[in-house]
Amino acid sequence: MSANDAGGYTPTFTSSGSALRTLRTGKRNPNWKAAAEFLMERAAPDVKLLVEAATQIQMEKEGLLRTDKKEIASSKPRLNLDLGWLQWLIIAGGGVGLVALLVWIVKNASLRVC
Repeated sequence: MSANDAGGYTPTFTSSGSALRTLRTGKRNPNWKAAAEFLMERAAPDVKLLVEAATQIQMEKEGLLRTDKKEIASSKPRLNLDLGWLQWLIIAGGGVGLVALLVWIVKNASLRVC
């Protein structure tokens, strides 16, 4: 049912022990999916029910985490500053211009007072 992508080889497990050893090696083993399928086909109904419940709980947790992140992101305002270099240059020029204007106003006000 599950063929390995590398060469189309489908592993055949002769016992649950060999499938468990393959599964314990983790996802780095190219046959881990076939081992999991082999074990699920031979699992007791209670075990299948437990795996289904665990999968559902994990999916709900992931959905809840995604929802929480969206709520947090929408609850506080966030400034999107994906501006180009020319826009930053214009903003900097405007800031320099405003500072220069304030300095000029203060200088002229101080000259009139004196």
